[in-house]
Amino acid sequence: MSAKDGDLIAAISTATGPGAVAMVRLSGPGLLEALGKFFVSKASLKANPRRLILGKIVSPTSARLLDHALAVFFPGPNSFTGEDCAEIQGHGGTVLPRLVLEAALASGARLANPGEFTLRAFNNGRMSLDQAEAVAEIVASESEAEAAIAAKILDGALRERIEPLTQGLLSARAEMVAALDFEEDYEEEGQRLSRDLAPIEEGVKALLELRRQGRVFREGLRVVLAGPPNAGKSSLFNAFLGRNRALVSKIAGTTRDYLEAPVTWGTIRVDLVDTAGLREGGVDELEAMGRELAYEQIKDGDLVLWLCDLTETDPPQGPTLEGRDNSPQILTVYNKVDLLENTKLNPDAIVISATTGQGLARLKEEILARVGANTTKIPELVPNLRQELALQGTYDALVKARAAIEEGQEADFVDIYLAEALEAISEITGRVSTEDLLTEVFKNFCLGK
Repeated sequence: MSAKDGDLIAAISTATGPGAVAMVRLSGPGLLEALGKFFVSKASLKANPRRLILGKIVSPTSARLLDHALAVFFPGPNSFTGEDCAEIQGHGGTVLPRLVLEAALASGARLANPGEFTLRAFNNGRMSLDQAEAVAEIVASESEAEAAIAAKILDGALRERIEPLTQGLLSARAEMVAALDFEEDYEEEGQRLSRDLAPIEEGVKALLELRRQGRVFREGLRVVLAGPPNAGKSSLFNAFLGRNRALVSKIAGTTRDYLEAPVTWGTIRVDLVDTAGLREGGVDELEAMGRELAYEQIKDGDLVLWLCDLTETDPPQGPTLEGRDNSPQILTVYNKVDLLENTKLNPDAIVISATTGQGLARLKEEILARVGANTTKIPELVPNLRQELALQGTYDALVKARAAIEEGQEADFVDIYLAEALEAISEITGRVSTEDLLTEVFKNFCLGK
Protein backbone atom coordinates (compact mmCIF):
# COMPACT_ATOMS: atom_id res chain seq x y z
CA MET A 1 0.00 0.00 0.00
CA SER A 2 1.64 3.19 -1.12
CA ALA A 3 0.98 6.77 -0.17
CA LYS A 4 2.15 9.92 -1.87
CA ASP A 5 4.51 11.66 0.52
CA GLY A 6 3.84 15.36 0.77
CA ASP A 7 0.11 15.16 0.09
CA LEU A 8 -2.51 16.77 2.28
CA ILE A 9 -5.22 14.14 2.81
CA ALA A 10 -8.80 14.42 4.04
CA ALA A 11 -11.67 12.04 4.79
CA ILE A 12 -14.90 11.75 6.72
CA SER A 13 -13.98 9.87 9.91
CA THR A 14 -17.45 9.19 11.28
CA ALA A 15 -20.22 6.98 9.97
CA THR A 16 -22.48 8.65 7.43
CA GLY A 17 -26.20 8.92 8.04
CA PRO A 18 -28.45 10.57 10.63
CA GLY A 19 -26.48 11.77 13.63
CA ALA A 20 -25.75 14.83 15.71
CA VAL A 21 -22.09 15.28 14.84
CA ALA A 22 -19.82 14.26 11.97
CA MET A 23 -16.05 14.67 11.77
CA VAL A 24 -13.76 15.39 8.85
CA ARG A 25 -10.07 14.72 9.42
CA LEU A 26 -7.11 16.25 7.57
CA SER A 27 -3.37 15.54 7.74
CA GLY A 28 -0.28 16.66 5.88
CA PRO A 29 1.71 19.66 4.72
CA GLY A 30 -0.09 22.86 3.82
CA LEU A 31 -2.84 22.06 6.32
CA LEU A 32 -3.33 25.54 7.83
CA GLU A 33 -3.24 27.20 4.43
CA ALA A 34 -5.93 24.85 3.14
CA LEU A 35 -8.07 25.28 6.27
CA GLY A 36 -7.93 29.05 5.85
CA LYS A 37 -9.73 28.71 2.53
CA PHE A 38 -12.88 27.13 3.95
CA PHE A 39 -12.85 27.48 7.76
CA VAL A 40 -13.50 31.03 8.97
CA SER A 41 -13.10 31.89 12.66
CA LYS A 42 -12.24 34.81 14.89
CA ALA A 43 -9.61 32.87 16.82
CA SER A 44 -6.49 31.50 15.15
CA LEU A 45 -6.12 27.73 14.93
CA LYS A 46 -2.34 28.06 14.75
CA ALA A 47 -2.20 30.21 17.87
CA ASN A 48 -4.52 27.86 19.76
CA PRO A 49 -3.30 24.31 19.12
CA ARG A 50 -5.32 21.44 20.62
CA ARG A 51 -8.23 23.77 21.44
CA LEU A 52 -11.65 23.59 19.82
CA ILE A 53 -12.32 26.77 17.84
CA LEU A 54 -15.81 27.79 16.73
CA GLY A 55 -16.13 28.91 13.15
CA LYS A 56 -17.98 28.66 9.87
CA ILE A 57 -17.50 26.32 6.93
CA VAL A 58 -17.72 28.19 3.63
CA SER A 59 -17.34 27.03 0.06
CA PRO A 60 -13.85 27.96 -1.20
CA THR A 61 -15.27 28.51 -4.70
CA SER A 62 -18.54 30.39 -4.04
CA ALA A 63 -18.04 31.62 -0.44
CA ARG A 64 -21.47 30.17 0.36
CA LEU A 65 -22.05 29.29 4.04
CA LEU A 66 -22.17 25.51 4.48
CA ASP A 67 -22.20 24.89 8.23
CA HIS A 68 -21.19 26.09 11.68
CA ALA A 69 -18.48 23.84 13.08
CA LEU A 70 -15.71 23.32 15.61
CA ALA A 71 -12.13 22.74 14.48
CA VAL A 72 -9.03 21.68 16.35
CA PHE A 73 -5.41 21.82 15.15
CA PHE A 74 -2.79 19.24 16.21
CA PRO A 75 0.71 20.35 15.16
CA GLY A 76 3.16 17.62 14.20
CA PRO A 77 5.05 15.66 15.24
CA ASN A 78 2.87 15.33 18.36
CA SER A 79 -0.27 14.28 16.52
CA PHE A 80 -1.93 11.02 15.55
CA THR A 81 -0.12 10.82 12.21
CA GLY A 82 3.03 12.66 13.24
CA GLU A 83 2.11 15.42 10.74
CA ASP A 84 0.06 18.58 11.13
CA CYS A 85 -3.50 17.33 11.66
CA ALA A 86 -6.92 18.88 12.07
CA GLU A 87 -10.38 17.62 12.90
CA ILE A 88 -13.54 19.47 11.97
CA GLN A 89 -16.67 18.65 13.93
CA GLY A 90 -19.82 19.73 12.15
CA HIS A 91 -23.43 18.64 12.02
CA GLY A 92 -24.14 15.06 11.01
CA GLY A 93 -26.30 13.55 8.32
CA THR A 94 -25.44 12.59 4.79
CA VAL A 95 -25.21 15.98 3.06
CA LEU A 96 -23.25 18.33 5.33
CA PRO A 97 -20.26 16.04 6.00
CA ARG A 98 -19.92 15.50 2.26
CA LEU A 99 -20.03 19.27 1.61
CA VAL A 100 -17.33 19.88 4.24
CA LEU A 101 -15.16 17.16 2.68
CA GLU A 102 -15.68 18.64 -0.78
CA ALA A 103 -14.63 22.04 0.57
CA ALA A 104 -11.42 20.48 1.93
CA LEU A 105 -10.71 18.78 -1.39
CA ALA A 106 -11.34 22.01 -3.29
CA SER A 107 -8.84 23.72 -0.96
CA GLY A 108 -5.93 21.50 -1.91
CA ALA A 109 -6.43 18.20 -0.10
CA ARG A 110 -6.96 14.84 -1.74
CA LEU A 111 -9.22 12.02 -0.57
CA ALA A 112 -7.34 9.71 1.81
CA ASN A 113 -6.95 6.03 1.01
CA PRO A 114 -8.46 3.49 3.44
CA GLY A 115 -6.26 3.38 6.54
CA GLU A 116 -3.93 6.10 5.28
CA PHE A 117 -4.04 8.17 8.47
CA THR A 118 -2.94 5.15 10.50
CA LEU A 119 -0.39 4.18 7.85
CA ARG A 120 1.18 7.62 8.17
CA ALA A 121 1.23 7.21 11.94
CA PHE A 122 3.13 3.94 11.46
CA ASN A 123 5.51 5.39 8.86
CA ASN A 124 6.24 8.36 11.14
CA GLY A 125 6.99 6.16 14.16
CA ARG A 126 3.88 7.10 16.12
CA MET A 127 2.87 3.45 16.51
CA SER A 128 4.13 -0.04 15.70
CA LEU A 129 2.46 -2.29 13.14
CA ASP A 130 0.69 -4.38 15.79
CA GLN A 131 -0.75 -1.19 17.26
CA ALA A 132 -1.89 -0.06 13.81
CA GLU A 133 -3.72 -3.36 13.40
CA ALA A 134 -5.33 -2.83 16.80
CA VAL A 135 -6.84 0.45 15.58
CA ALA A 136 -8.73 -1.38 12.83
CA GLU A 137 -9.67 -4.22 15.18
CA ILE A 138 -11.18 -1.83 17.73
CA VAL A 139 -13.37 -0.29 15.02
CA ALA A 140 -14.42 -3.73 13.73
CA SER A 141 -15.04 -5.26 17.19
CA GLU A 142 -18.31 -7.15 17.59
CA SER A 143 -17.92 -8.13 21.24
CA GLU A 144 -16.61 -6.72 24.49
CA ALA A 145 -13.71 -9.17 24.47
CA GLU A 146 -12.59 -8.25 20.95
CA ALA A 147 -12.59 -4.55 21.82
CA ALA A 148 -10.79 -5.06 25.14
CA ILE A 149 -7.99 -7.19 23.64
CA ALA A 150 -7.47 -4.75 20.76
CA ALA A 151 -7.33 -1.84 23.21
CA LYS A 152 -4.61 -3.58 25.23
CA ILE A 153 -2.52 -4.14 22.12
CA LEU A 154 -3.03 -0.52 21.06
CA ASP A 155 -1.76 0.40 24.50
CA GLY A 156 1.44 -1.54 23.77
CA ALA A 157 0.84 -4.90 25.51
CA LEU A 158 2.18 -7.00 22.62
CA ARG A 159 5.00 -4.64 21.73
CA GLU A 160 6.24 -4.74 25.33
CA ARG A 161 6.50 -8.54 25.07
CA ILE A 162 8.04 -8.56 21.59
CA GLU A 163 10.72 -5.89 21.94
CA PRO A 164 12.85 -7.72 24.58
CA LEU A 165 12.70 -10.89 22.47
CA THR A 166 13.70 -8.95 19.37
CA GLN A 167 16.55 -7.28 21.24
CA GLY A 168 17.72 -10.66 22.50
CA LEU A 169 17.74 -12.01 18.96
CA LEU A 170 19.66 -8.97 17.72
CA SER A 171 22.31 -9.57 20.37
CA ALA A 172 22.48 -13.27 19.52
CA ARG A 173 22.86 -12.49 15.83
CA ALA A 174 25.65 -10.03 16.62
CA GLU A 175 27.46 -12.73 18.62
CA MET A 176 27.06 -15.17 15.77
CA VAL A 177 28.46 -12.70 13.23
CA ALA A 178 31.45 -12.20 15.51
CA ALA A 179 31.86 -15.98 15.85
CA LEU A 180 31.99 -16.27 12.07
CA ASP A 181 35.13 -14.16 12.13
CA PHE A 182 36.76 -16.32 14.79
CA GLU A 183 35.69 -19.86 13.94
CA GLU A 184 38.19 -21.40 16.37
CA ASP A 185 36.10 -20.01 19.28
CA TYR A 186 32.76 -21.01 17.77
CA GLU A 187 32.22 -24.27 19.66
CA GLU A 188 32.42 -22.63 23.09
CA GLU A 189 30.49 -19.57 21.95
CA GLY A 190 27.83 -21.81 20.35
CA GLN A 191 26.97 -23.53 23.62
CA ARG A 192 26.62 -20.20 25.37
CA LEU A 193 24.53 -18.89 22.50
CA SER A 194 22.21 -21.89 22.75
CA ARG A 195 21.65 -21.11 26.43
CA ASP A 196 20.94 -17.45 25.56
CA LEU A 197 18.41 -18.48 22.92
CA ALA A 198 16.47 -20.77 25.27
CA PRO A 199 14.53 -18.01 27.13
CA ILE A 200 13.77 -16.27 23.82
CA GLU A 201 12.35 -19.53 22.48
CA GLU A 202 10.26 -19.93 25.64
CA GLY A 203 9.00 -16.34 25.36
CA VAL A 204 7.82 -16.92 21.80
CA LYS A 205 6.23 -20.22 22.80
CA ALA A 206 4.35 -18.47 25.62
CA LEU A 207 2.88 -15.95 23.16
CA LEU A 208 1.78 -18.79 20.88
CA GLU A 209 0.07 -20.41 23.86
CA LEU A 210 -1.76 -17.15 24.60
CA ARG A 211 -3.04 -17.24 21.03
CA ARG A 212 -4.22 -20.85 21.38
CA GLN A 213 -5.96 -20.23 24.69
CA GLY A 214 -7.59 -16.91 23.82
CA ARG A 215 -8.39 -17.12 20.14
CA VAL A 216 -12.16 -17.39 20.65
CA PHE A 217 -12.12 -14.21 22.75
CA ARG A 218 -10.48 -12.31 19.92
CA GLU A 219 -12.13 -13.86 16.86
CA GLY A 220 -15.32 -15.37 18.20
CA LEU A 221 -16.55 -18.96 18.39
CA ARG A 222 -18.06 -20.82 15.44
CA VAL A 223 -20.71 -23.32 16.59
CA VAL A 224 -22.20 -25.62 13.95
CA LEU A 225 -25.54 -27.34 14.56
CA ALA A 226 -25.54 -30.72 12.83
CA GLY A 227 -27.43 -33.99 12.95
CA PRO A 228 -30.01 -36.07 11.11
CA PRO A 229 -33.12 -34.51 9.54
CA ASN A 230 -35.82 -33.35 11.96
CA ALA A 231 -33.55 -33.57 15.02
CA GLY A 232 -34.42 -29.98 15.95
CA LYS A 233 -31.39 -28.10 14.63
CA SER A 234 -33.39 -25.17 13.27
CA SER A 235 -35.47 -24.99 16.46
CA LEU A 236 -32.28 -24.80 18.53
CA PHE A 237 -30.86 -22.21 16.12
CA ASN A 238 -33.94 -20.03 16.64
CA ALA A 239 -33.90 -20.59 20.41
CA PHE A 240 -30.29 -19.42 20.67
CA LEU A 241 -31.06 -16.35 18.55
CA GLY A 242 -34.25 -15.54 20.43
CA ARG A 243 -36.17 -15.10 17.17
CA ASN A 244 -37.48 -17.18 14.28
CA ARG A 245 -34.66 -17.02 11.74
CA ALA A 246 -34.89 -20.56 10.35
CA LEU A 247 -37.99 -22.32 9.03
CA VAL A 248 -39.20 -25.09 11.32
CA SER A 249 -41.47 -27.90 10.18
CA LYS A 250 -42.33 -31.48 11.11
CA ILE A 251 -41.42 -32.35 7.52
CA ALA A 252 -37.88 -33.72 7.53
CA GLY A 253 -35.28 -31.93 5.41
CA THR A 254 -36.64 -28.38 5.67
CA THR A 255 -33.10 -26.95 5.68
CA ARG A 256 -31.29 -27.57 2.39
CA ASP A 257 -28.71 -24.76 2.57
CA TYR A 258 -27.03 -23.48 5.72
CA LEU A 259 -27.94 -20.42 7.79
CA GLU A 260 -25.49 -18.33 9.81
CA ALA A 261 -26.13 -15.65 12.45
CA PRO A 262 -24.09 -14.03 15.24
CA VAL A 263 -25.04 -13.79 18.92
CA THR A 264 -23.17 -12.51 21.95
CA TRP A 265 -22.71 -14.76 24.97
CA GLY A 266 -21.10 -12.95 27.85
CA THR A 267 -18.10 -11.11 26.43
CA ILE A 268 -17.57 -13.17 23.25
CA ARG A 269 -19.18 -13.34 19.82
CA VAL A 270 -20.63 -16.69 18.77
CA ASP A 271 -21.38 -17.44 15.12
CA LEU A 272 -24.17 -20.03 14.94
CA VAL A 273 -24.53 -22.18 11.82
CA ASP A 274 -27.64 -24.25 11.08
CA THR A 275 -27.00 -27.02 8.56
CA ALA A 276 -28.99 -29.47 6.46
CA GLY A 277 -29.87 -32.83 7.97
CA LEU A 278 -27.41 -35.66 7.45
CA ARG A 279 -28.59 -39.17 6.63
CA GLU A 280 -27.28 -42.05 4.57
CA GLY A 281 -28.79 -43.28 1.33
CA GLY A 282 -31.92 -42.41 -0.60
CA VAL A 283 -31.22 -38.72 -1.07
CA ASP A 284 -32.11 -36.59 -4.07
CA GLU A 285 -29.64 -34.27 -5.78
CA LEU A 286 -30.69 -31.19 -3.78
CA GLU A 287 -30.38 -32.99 -0.45
CA ALA A 288 -26.99 -34.33 -1.50
CA MET A 289 -25.83 -30.76 -2.19
CA GLY A 290 -27.10 -29.67 1.21
CA ARG A 291 -25.25 -32.53 2.87
CA GLU A 292 -22.04 -31.50 1.09
CA LEU A 293 -22.41 -27.94 2.40
CA ALA A 294 -23.15 -29.24 5.88
CA TYR A 295 -19.90 -31.20 5.99
CA GLU A 296 -17.97 -28.15 4.81
CA GLN A 297 -19.42 -26.11 7.67
CA ILE A 298 -18.75 -28.89 10.18
CA LYS A 299 -15.09 -29.03 9.20
CA ASP A 300 -14.76 -25.24 9.52
CA GLY A 301 -16.41 -25.08 12.95
CA ASP A 302 -14.75 -24.70 16.32
CA LEU A 303 -17.44 -26.78 18.01
CA VAL A 304 -20.11 -29.05 16.50
CA LEU A 305 -23.37 -29.73 18.31
CA TRP A 306 -24.56 -33.14 17.09
CA LEU A 307 -28.30 -33.22 17.79
CA CYS A 308 -30.03 -36.51 18.50
CA ASP A 309 -33.80 -36.97 18.62
CA LEU A 310 -34.67 -38.68 21.91
CA THR A 311 -37.88 -40.00 20.38
CA GLU A 312 -35.86 -42.05 17.90
CA THR A 313 -34.91 -45.54 19.09
CA ASP A 314 -31.53 -45.59 17.38
CA PRO A 315 -30.29 -42.06 16.61
CA PRO A 316 -27.24 -41.89 14.30
CA GLN A 317 -23.85 -41.14 15.80
CA GLY A 318 -21.87 -37.98 15.16
CA PRO A 319 -19.83 -37.44 11.98
CA THR A 320 -16.39 -38.92 11.49
CA LEU A 321 -13.99 -36.26 10.28
CA GLU A 322 -10.90 -37.39 8.45
CA GLY A 323 -8.07 -35.61 6.72
CA ARG A 324 -8.14 -32.55 8.98
CA ASP A 325 -5.32 -31.48 11.30
CA ASN A 326 -7.50 -29.49 13.69
CA SER A 327 -10.83 -31.27 13.83
CA PRO A 328 -13.57 -29.44 15.73
CA GLN A 329 -14.83 -30.72 19.04
CA ILE A 330 -18.10 -32.64 18.77
CA LEU A 331 -20.65 -32.32 21.58
CA THR A 332 -23.61 -34.71 21.48
CA VAL A 333 -26.90 -33.06 22.48
CA TYR A 334 -30.13 -34.97 23.08
CA ASN A 335 -33.21 -32.99 22.01
CA LYS A 336 -36.99 -33.27 22.47
CA VAL A 337 -36.91 -34.31 26.12
CA ASP A 338 -40.32 -32.63 26.47
CA LEU A 339 -41.85 -35.41 24.37
CA LEU A 340 -40.71 -38.19 26.73
CA GLU A 341 -42.31 -39.45 29.93
CA ASN A 342 -40.61 -41.29 32.81
CA THR A 343 -37.44 -41.95 30.84
CA LYS A 344 -34.21 -42.49 32.75
CA LEU A 345 -31.33 -40.61 31.17
CA ASN A 346 -27.63 -40.44 31.91
CA PRO A 347 -27.19 -37.50 34.30
CA ASP A 348 -24.02 -36.46 32.45
CA ALA A 349 -25.78 -36.29 29.09
CA ILE A 350 -26.69 -32.87 27.64
CA VAL A 351 -30.47 -33.10 27.39
CA ILE A 352 -32.59 -30.23 26.06
CA SER A 353 -35.85 -29.19 24.56
CA ALA A 354 -35.29 -26.61 21.83
CA THR A 355 -39.00 -25.75 21.84
CA THR A 356 -39.51 -25.22 25.60
CA GLY A 357 -35.98 -24.04 26.43
CA GLN A 358 -35.31 -26.82 28.94
CA GLY A 359 -31.57 -27.43 29.36
CA LEU A 360 -30.46 -24.57 27.09
CA ALA A 361 -28.71 -22.69 29.90
CA ARG A 362 -26.66 -25.77 30.78
CA LEU A 363 -25.90 -26.38 27.10
CA LYS A 364 -24.61 -22.84 26.68
CA GLU A 365 -22.41 -23.22 29.76
CA GLU A 366 -21.02 -26.50 28.40
CA ILE A 367 -20.24 -24.92 25.02
CA LEU A 368 -18.28 -22.08 26.62
CA ALA A 369 -16.52 -24.48 28.98
CA ARG A 370 -15.37 -26.67 26.08
CA VAL A 371 -13.45 -23.72 24.56
CA GLY A 372 -12.26 -22.18 27.81
CA ALA A 373 -14.58 -19.18 27.57
CA ASN A 374 -16.72 -19.89 30.65
CA THR A 375 -15.26 -16.91 32.47
CA THR A 376 -15.90 -13.19 32.65
CA LYS A 377 -12.16 -12.50 32.70
CA ILE A 378 -10.98 -11.33 29.29
CA PRO A 379 -7.40 -12.24 28.32
CA GLU A 380 -5.17 -9.18 28.28
CA LEU A 381 -3.14 -10.33 25.30
CA VAL A 382 -4.07 -12.52 22.34
CA PRO A 383 -2.05 -12.24 19.11
CA ASN A 384 -4.02 -12.20 15.87
CA LEU A 385 -3.57 -14.70 13.02
CA ARG A 386 -0.89 -12.70 11.19
CA GLN A 387 1.05 -12.28 14.40
CA GLU A 388 0.64 -15.99 15.19
CA LEU A 389 2.17 -16.94 11.83
CA ALA A 390 5.11 -14.61 12.48
CA LEU A 391 5.57 -16.05 15.97
CA GLN A 392 5.42 -19.61 14.63
CA GLY A 393 8.05 -18.73 12.03
CA THR A 394 10.22 -17.27 14.77
CA TYR A 395 9.80 -20.33 16.98
CA ASP A 396 10.55 -22.79 14.17
CA ALA A 397 13.72 -20.91 13.20
CA LEU A 398 14.89 -20.80 16.83
CA VAL A 399 14.37 -24.53 17.23
CA LYS A 400 16.44 -25.12 14.08
CA ALA A 401 19.17 -22.76 15.29
CA ARG A 402 19.55 -24.47 18.66
CA ALA A 403 19.45 -27.92 17.03
CA ALA A 404 22.16 -26.86 14.60
CA ILE A 405 24.34 -25.74 17.50
CA GLU A 406 23.80 -28.99 19.39
CA GLU A 407 24.59 -31.02 16.26
CA GLY A 408 27.81 -29.09 15.71
CA GLN A 409 26.79 -27.65 12.36
CA GLU A 410 28.81 -24.82 10.87
CA ALA A 411 28.23 -21.31 12.16
CA ASP A 412 26.93 -20.20 8.76
CA PHE A 413 23.87 -22.45 9.10
CA VAL A 414 23.11 -21.20 12.61
CA ASP A 415 23.37 -17.62 11.40
CA ILE A 416 20.87 -18.31 8.61
CA TYR A 417 18.32 -19.62 11.12
CA LEU A 418 18.88 -16.65 13.44
CA ALA A 419 18.34 -14.28 10.53
CA GLU A 420 15.06 -16.07 9.72
CA ALA A 421 13.93 -15.79 13.34
CA LEU A 422 14.80 -12.11 13.52
CA GLU A 423 13.02 -11.31 10.28
CA ALA A 424 9.88 -13.19 11.35
CA ILE A 425 9.57 -11.58 14.78
CA SER A 426 10.29 -8.13 13.34
CA GLU A 427 7.25 -8.46 11.09
CA ILE A 428 5.00 -8.29 14.16
CA THR A 429 5.88 -4.71 15.07
CA GLY A 430 6.93 -3.72 11.57
CA ARG A 431 10.63 -3.29 12.21
CA VAL A 432 11.04 -5.24 9.01
CA SER A 433 8.19 -4.34 6.68
CA THR A 434 7.56 -4.84 2.98
CA GLU A 435 5.06 -3.25 0.65
CA ASP A 436 3.10 -6.53 0.46
CA LEU A 437 2.93 -6.79 4.26
CA LEU A 438 1.65 -3.23 4.65
CA THR A 439 -0.92 -3.77 1.91
CA GLU A 440 -2.23 -6.87 3.68
CA VAL A 441 -2.48 -5.10 7.04
CA PHE A 442 -4.13 -1.88 5.86
CA LYS A 443 -6.38 -3.12 3.05
CA ASN A 444 -9.47 -3.54 5.29
CA PHE A 445 -9.24 -0.22 7.10
CA CYS A 446 -12.09 2.24 6.71
CA LEU A 447 -11.72 5.74 5.31
CA GLY A 448 -10.72 8.32 7.90
CA LYS A 449 -8.61 5.87 9.97
